[in-house]
Amino acid sequence: MRFSFATKAITFAATFAVFSAPMLAQNTLAQRVSRAPDGVVHVQFAARPATCGDGKDMIGFRKALFADSFQSIGDWNAPNCRPGPVRVALSVTKGRVTRVKTYVGGDWARTSERVTDLGAVPSSEAAAYFFALVPQIEGGSRGDKSRVLLPAVLADDPGALQRLISMARDDARLEETRRQAIQWIGLLGDASVVPVLVAFARGGGASPAGQDIDDNEGGPGKKGLATAAMAALSSLEDGSGVPALIDLARTGPTGTRGAAVFWLGQTGDPRAFAALHGVIENGREDDRVRAHAIFSLSHGDAPASEFTYLRSIYPRLTSDRLKESVLHGMGEDESGGSAWLIGRARDNGESLKLRKTALFWAGQRKHTPTKELVAVYRSATEPSLREHAIFVLSQRDDEASLNELMRIAQEDSDQKMRSRALFWLGQKDDPRVVKMIGDKVLR
Repeated sequence: MRFSFATKAITFAATFAVFSAPMLAQNTLAQRVSRAPDGVVHVQFAARPATCGDGKDMIGFRKALFADSFQSIGDWNAPNCRPGPVRVALSVTKGRVTRVKTYVGGDWARTSERVTDLGAVPSSEAAAYFFALVPQIEGGSRGDKSRVLLPAVLADDPGALQRLISMARDDARLEETRRQAIQWIGLLGDASVVPVLVAFARGGGASPAGQDIDDNEGGPGKKGLATAAMAALSSLEDGSGVPALIDLARTGPTGTRGAAVFWLGQTGDPRAFAALHGVIENGREDDRVRAHAIFSLSHGDAPASEFTYLRSIYPRLTSDRLKESVLHGMGEDESGGSAWLIGRARDNGESLKLRKTALFWAGQRKHTPTKELVAVYRSATEPSLREHAIFVLSQRDDEASLNELMRIAQEDSDQKMRSRALFWLGQKDDPRVVKMIGDKVLR
């Protein structure tokens, strides 16, 4: 029987397909890594648009900046963060990955370990592999837990969002991994993911939403899934998460409202600022939530007009807790914060507690002239305020504050003030102080 050339070609192609399918299956990225000898395996792939790095420990993507010692979500500026491929170094022992280090751009770092370079792989294959690797490496004793998802999400692959949602919902994953997944939903998603994030915000997760609020005036302390979801809503592009955060701030339980107002202030959105005004001025709202709103307004991405607003409502606040939150917030006001705080510290109509708070935050501002703090001490008549002023001066590291403390220790008519000044001077490492104390001892 004769076969035509075309028939032979078809037969060869079919035979090749039968034998090559298993061969290709054995040549996936996972298989190639598992067959590598002990040491380090290098792999690289195309990065998602808007990804940059310094080729070392820093990686940036949209509002996120990662380094070995920190991660930040918000505005950032890093001139040495440049586009480049994602490069991943996997530590492998007996075919098992024990550690993953992710870089963007640059060149491979030198290492004394044996290196197996797998070269460039398709981004879709890399994403699938690194998502599948998460259960194996998420609980590892060696660091980089905050970066465990980086190689998976930075790969230029459109399927990442659905994988992240599934991972965030997976009770078998560590809570930290689920929090990271929620964070990346906010960084990669758009308005379509708002219902998913709201469900987490209202349902909480491993830590109920009500436990995500502290009793002080700062931001949410516990990092449960509910708080992670609200943070993710605040980072969605084009402010698409702001309406949902406003609704959570108005209708959620106390803990949810407190966390929602905090994240509203981080958006820099005029709608968020208006909603925060409503919370602050709502006398029926829990003071903890109102304090969170004040903190958020003064520590977020707010224009100078918001500090003017906080100063204007200060006289109308009836709670010391809320007034203290405003005083704290004025420490962030670059224009009129120092003068206003000094004014409150010298106001005899204020309680001593609030005057001390104002003086403390004025002293914490490097832009506050030391002479203004000195003037408060010299004009004060209340012993406790004078003693507090000495403490505030002791926290500053300039010539004027040291000179005033030495003057008080040597010349003040109040023996108690001389003693307090001498105590705080004793914490200073200055030869003039050593000499002064030595002279007193020798007398």
